[in-house]
Amino acid sequence: MIEAIVVFIFGLLIGSFLNVCIARFPQNQSIIRPRSFCPHCKKTIHWYDNIPVLSYLFLKRRCRFCKKRISIIYPLVELITAFVFLFLYDQFGLNLVLFKYSVLFFLLIVVSSIDIKYHAIPAYLCILGIVTALFFSGVYTLEAFRKGSFGLNSLPLFHTLKGLIFGLGFSYLFKLFGDFFIGIYLTLCKKESIEGETESLGLGDVDFMGMIGAFLGVKAVILVFFLAPFVALVYTIFALIFKKSHLIPYLPYLSIATFIVFVWGNDIWNFIL
Repeated sequence: MIEAIVVFIFGLLIGSFLNVCIARFPQNQSIIRPRSFCPHCKKTIHWYDNIPVLSYLFLKRRCRFCKKRISIIYPLVELITAFVFLFLYDQFGLNLVLFKYSVLFFLLIVVSSIDIKYHAIPAYLCILGIVTALFFSGVYTLEAFRKGSFGLNSLPLFHTLKGLIFGLGFSYLFKLFGDFFIGIYLTLCKKESIEGETESLGLGDVDFMGMIGAFLGVKAVILVFFLAPFVALVYTIFALIFKKSHLIPYLPYLSIATFIVFVWGNDIWNFIL
């Protein structure tokens, strides 16, 4: 229990750092300096007002200085990060595998939060994920060579490259076909297109699927791609009826689908077969 509490607290601290990344990456600001500040009054936040989750509760969800409401996104990100990190630690223990998949899911949390707010993500975050997956696959491949495994199918780097290429190619082809049919629909209905609403998938989604393929492989790409629409169905209906918008932040649902596939992917795949 003590070990779990320590891991959970460490996850909360990581979540607090991810909040900084989410706030500053889209603004092209440094995540090191300046210290955390209120987005409304720009006052520097004291360390005792920056304790994950607890400060949000003690301050009654408002800034100490300007009394503006603090977004609930901050404690949610911290709690989600802590629970995910605790789950991964429980699955893998303290080793390279834990670090590898922690990077993946921390990136999912960051890109999903940015997509919700800005309907876009910095491409370099997905590239960072792809590079990380390639790095770990390279390490595991060297270890396989050391143990005398020289077959192509036994090399982790081969499977990572296969998943990366498939993830990028599969999702980009879907984007081309989807954009084509959306264009036909708008032409036939004589509707004016709104920026972003002529795309079935954004290029950020394509990069995202390449990252998923690099980390989790070809089967995961297929499952995530077809599971995500069901995850997004409720919000999609709400957005179309009440917001009258076809522009939906899709990465959060891809991320949720990725976690589902990560945990139950083999069971889902066997059930389908």
